[in-house]
Amino acid sequence: MRIWHQSFTDLDAFPLYRDTLAAHAAQVMQGRVEVTVHGLRPGTYPAGVAPMRVNSVGAMRAIGELQVCEAALAAERAGYDAFALGCFFDPALSAARSLVDIPVLSLTESCMLTACSLGRRFAVISLTPFQKMLTEDLADAYGLRTRLAGVVAMTPAVDLFDLERPEAAGALRARFSAACEEAVAIGAEVIIPGDGLLNEFLVRQGVLRASGTVVLDALGVLFHHAEFMARGRAAGVLDVSRSLLYDKPTPQMLAHAREAHGLFDRDESEFSGRTTPP
Repeated sequence: MRIWHQSFTDLDAFPLYRDTLAAHAAQVMQGRVEVTVHGLRPGTYPAGVAPMRVNSVGAMRAIGELQVCEAALAAERAGYDAFALGCFFDPALSAARSLVDIPVLSLTESCMLTACSLGRRFAVISLTPFQKMLTEDLADAYGLRTRLAGVVAMTPAVDLFDLERPEAAGALRARFSAACEEAVAIGAEVIIPGDGLLNEFLVRQGVLRASGTVVLDALGVLFHHAEFMARGRAAGVLDVSRSLLYDKPTPQMLAHAREAHGLFDRDESEFSGRTTPP
């Protein structure tokens, strides 16, 4: 079984994150499933500008969302069994599900749903106030706001590039711990590290824990959720609905999008990262 992981970053610009993801996937999947790590196409973001800054602008975020759709189609064509979207914005989640038959899973939805089985209320630790806002909006969209104790933004806001700088590690650990204490104070029983790069930073640091609470390994949860859904589909016990939200385009619609707009015709080799487990 194979899972296509799709980051919303250009993984060539975050080599430590890329390599941690691949090693982490191999460790948590224990040889049962092959997870191949992908990012957006090389050069998607301006050099030296953090993806979070770009994606805080809706029009810029839409560029990456189209790539997510193209990646989902490429994953299905390449024979992957599931598509795991490793971004807490859950970008283009509904659109990707409308395009392919393989299961499409995402970080925020997967982690929030899992958290509801582990405690009465959960909290999410975000990197920036903008990410906090989008996470709250997603909790509303998924009908889970009453289970959300709150979203705690780390202060000061975290620059994604700092998560790859060894000299910043100590301060970042302290800020995450402070955010967890705030989450516990507002009633969280489960804590979700609300960013992929943050989660893998915590994996490298060995600090996925907080007193009295469960701290989810967000990417680990995503990989296991994707495996569960893929195995369920293979066994014939579940499938995606096509009646309303995830209605599928006709072949004519897709052909027109390719011919008129140059969309939805990308190959796996065009995406950054493409790192399999060691």
